[in-house]
Amino acid sequence: MSRSPEISQAIFEDVKAVVVTTLDIEDKADDLGPETGLHGNLPELDSLTVVKLIVALQERFGIEIEIDEIMGDVFGSLGRLAAFVESKVRWEPLVGVDTGRVRHDVSRRAPEGDH
Repeated sequence: MSRSPEISQAIFEDVKAVVVTTLDIEDKADDLGPETGLHGNLPELDSLTVVKLIVALQERFGIEIEIDEIMGDVFGSLGRLAAFVESKVRWEPLVGVDTGRVRHDVSRRAPEGDH
């Protein structure tokens, strides 16, 4: 299975596990790879389960996901979702996704005396 070099194995496997558990698709787990389409390809992923998945990812990774961050192709594939989560965990911008809010959050969390 090929994986984009920017996605760590651990993050990918953790995101995959959250997706499998949240969507209750354990029977499909072995077939899921980075290129696996999510939105539009998995009938289990509807608007309600997207919300459940976002909550589960936030809880698992200790991140905050804003609704405007999940628009576009974040749910295009499992690999893309994993790359998005990894960018949130590492506080790095992800090419093609507006991460302005993340940069703002990082600066807001800096200690007051460190400028």
